[in-house]
Amino acid sequence: MSSLLSTRHAWRLHLSETPLPAMLPRETDVVRVSMGLGMAALDVMIDSGNRVGPLLCCITHRRLLVPVEVGTADLWMAAHSVCDTGPSLQCSRQGAQSVCHHRFWVAPPESLAYPTTDRRTLHDSLSLVRAQMRNVDRYPMGLRVREMCHV
Repeated sequence: MSSLLSTRHAWRLHLSETPLPAMLPRETDVVRVSMGLGMAALDVMIDSGNRVGPLLCCITHRRLLVPVEVGTADLWMAAHSVCDTGPSLQCSRQGAQSVCHHRFWVAPPESLAYPTTDRRTLHDSLSLVRAQMRNVDRYPMGLRVREMCHV
Protein backbone atom coordinates (compact mmCIF):
# COMPACT_ATOMS: atom_id res chain seq x y z
CA MET A 1 0.00 0.00 0.00
CA SER A 2 1.40 3.39 -0.96
CA SER A 3 1.65 6.31 1.39
CA LEU A 4 -1.33 8.62 1.17
CA LEU A 5 0.62 11.81 1.75
CA SER A 6 3.99 11.13 0.17
CA THR A 7 6.43 14.07 0.15
CA ARG A 8 10.16 14.76 0.21
CA HIS A 9 9.86 17.71 2.58
CA ALA A 10 9.21 18.30 6.27
CA TRP A 11 5.73 19.80 6.49
CA ARG A 12 4.31 21.23 9.72
CA LEU A 13 1.09 19.44 10.69
CA HIS A 14 -1.89 20.85 12.54
CA LEU A 15 -4.10 17.82 13.12
CA SER A 16 -7.36 19.74 13.03
CA GLU A 17 -9.40 21.94 10.68
CA THR A 18 -9.61 24.69 13.26
CA PRO A 19 -8.33 27.18 13.89
CA LEU A 20 -7.42 28.32 10.40
CA PRO A 21 -3.73 29.08 9.90
CA ALA A 22 -3.03 32.57 11.25
CA MET A 23 -1.26 33.63 8.04
CA LEU A 24 -4.18 32.65 5.78
CA PRO A 25 -5.88 35.73 4.26
CA ARG A 26 -9.59 36.19 4.91
CA GLU A 27 -10.34 36.16 1.16
CA THR A 28 -8.93 33.43 -1.09
CA ASP A 29 -9.88 31.15 -3.94
CA VAL A 30 -9.29 27.41 -3.47
CA VAL A 31 -7.74 24.84 -5.82
CA ARG A 32 -8.95 21.26 -5.25
CA VAL A 33 -6.64 18.52 -6.50
CA SER A 34 -5.95 14.85 -5.78
CA MET A 35 -3.40 14.20 -3.03
CA GLY A 36 -0.94 12.28 -5.18
CA LEU A 37 -0.75 14.86 -7.94
CA GLY A 38 -0.96 17.81 -5.56
CA MET A 39 1.81 16.74 -3.19
CA ALA A 40 4.12 15.83 -6.09
CA ALA A 41 3.56 19.27 -7.66
CA LEU A 42 4.10 21.05 -4.34
CA ASP A 43 7.35 19.12 -3.85
CA VAL A 44 8.51 20.44 -7.24
CA MET A 45 7.57 23.97 -6.17
CA ILE A 46 9.45 23.69 -2.87
CA ASP A 47 12.50 22.21 -4.63
CA SER A 48 12.58 25.35 -6.80
CA GLY A 49 12.03 27.76 -3.88
CA ASN A 50 8.60 28.88 -5.07
CA ARG A 51 5.89 30.40 -2.90
CA VAL A 52 3.88 27.69 -1.08
CA GLY A 53 1.28 28.41 1.58
CA PRO A 54 -0.75 26.22 3.93
CA LEU A 55 -3.13 23.61 2.56
CA LEU A 56 -6.00 21.55 3.91
CA CYS A 57 -5.77 17.76 3.49
CA CYS A 58 -8.92 15.64 3.35
CA ILE A 59 -8.13 12.00 3.99
CA THR A 60 -11.78 11.01 3.39
CA HIS A 61 -11.78 12.23 -0.23
CA ARG A 62 -8.01 12.10 -0.82
CA ARG A 63 -7.97 15.74 -1.80
CA LEU A 64 -5.82 18.77 -1.16
CA LEU A 65 -7.47 22.17 -0.88
CA VAL A 66 -4.89 24.81 -1.72
CA PRO A 67 -5.72 28.47 -0.96
CA VAL A 68 -4.58 30.80 -3.74
CA GLU A 69 -4.96 34.50 -4.53
CA VAL A 70 -8.43 35.93 -5.13
CA GLY A 71 -9.23 36.02 -8.85
CA THR A 72 -7.56 32.70 -9.63
CA ALA A 73 -10.85 30.89 -10.30
CA ASP A 74 -11.62 33.27 -13.18
CA LEU A 75 -8.34 32.29 -14.87
CA TRP A 76 -8.05 28.61 -13.92
CA MET A 77 -8.53 26.24 -16.84
CA ALA A 78 -7.06 22.85 -16.06
CA ALA A 79 -7.89 19.20 -16.56
CA HIS A 80 -5.95 18.26 -13.43
CA SER A 81 -7.78 20.34 -10.83
CA VAL A 82 -10.66 22.69 -10.05
CA CYS A 83 -10.51 26.20 -8.64
CA ASP A 84 -13.50 27.80 -6.92
CA THR A 85 -14.08 31.39 -5.91
CA GLY A 86 -14.22 32.33 -2.30
CA PRO A 87 -12.77 30.72 0.77
CA SER A 88 -15.02 27.63 0.62
CA LEU A 89 -13.08 24.69 1.96
CA GLN A 90 -15.42 21.96 0.75
CA CYS A 91 -14.02 18.96 -1.12
CA SER A 92 -16.73 19.20 -3.75
CA ARG A 93 -19.23 21.82 -4.82
CA GLN A 94 -21.24 19.48 -7.04
CA GLY A 95 -24.07 17.19 -5.95
CA ALA A 96 -24.34 15.57 -2.56
CA GLN A 97 -20.99 15.53 -0.82
CA SER A 98 -20.14 12.90 1.71
CA VAL A 99 -18.97 14.28 5.03
CA CYS A 100 -15.25 14.89 5.44
CA HIS A 101 -14.23 12.95 8.56
CA HIS A 102 -10.48 13.40 8.62
CA ARG A 103 -9.10 16.78 7.60
CA PHE A 104 -6.08 18.70 8.78
CA TRP A 105 -3.90 21.66 7.86
CA VAL A 106 -0.30 21.36 6.75
CA ALA A 107 2.19 24.14 6.13
CA PRO A 108 5.50 24.01 4.29
CA PRO A 109 8.83 24.37 6.05
CA GLU A 110 9.13 27.68 7.92
CA SER A 111 11.45 29.31 5.38
CA LEU A 112 8.96 28.73 2.53
CA ALA A 113 5.71 29.59 4.34
CA TYR A 114 3.56 32.20 2.60
CA PRO A 115 -0.10 33.21 3.08
CA THR A 116 -1.14 31.50 -0.19
CA THR A 117 0.44 29.33 -2.86
CA ASP A 118 1.53 31.03 -6.08
CA ARG A 119 -1.23 30.29 -8.60
CA ARG A 120 0.85 30.41 -11.77
CA THR A 121 3.59 28.17 -10.47
CA LEU A 122 1.02 25.78 -8.97
CA HIS A 123 -0.78 25.48 -12.32
CA ASP A 124 2.51 24.89 -14.17
CA SER A 125 3.74 22.34 -11.59
CA LEU A 126 0.45 20.44 -11.64
CA SER A 127 0.52 20.32 -15.45
CA LEU A 128 4.15 19.17 -15.54
CA VAL A 129 3.72 16.45 -12.91
CA ARG A 130 0.46 15.25 -14.49
CA ALA A 131 2.21 14.89 -17.86
CA GLN A 132 5.07 12.97 -16.24
CA MET A 133 2.62 10.65 -14.43
CA ARG A 134 0.71 9.99 -17.65
CA ASN A 135 3.95 9.11 -19.49
CA VAL A 136 4.98 6.70 -16.73
CA ASP A 137 1.57 4.99 -16.98
CA ARG A 138 1.84 4.78 -20.75
CA TYR A 139 5.47 3.68 -20.80
CA PRO A 140 6.14 1.87 -17.50
CA MET A 141 9.70 0.92 -18.44
CA GLY A 142 10.54 4.39 -19.72
CA LEU A 143 10.59 3.27 -23.36
CA ARG A 144 9.10 5.37 -26.12
CA VAL A 145 8.08 3.83 -29.42
CA ARG A 146 10.76 5.75 -31.34
CA GLU A 147 13.40 4.48 -28.89
CA MET A 148 12.63 0.81 -29.45
CA CYS A 149 14.83 -1.23 -31.73
CA HIS A 150 12.88 -2.70 -34.63
CA VAL A 151 14.53 -5.71 -36.29
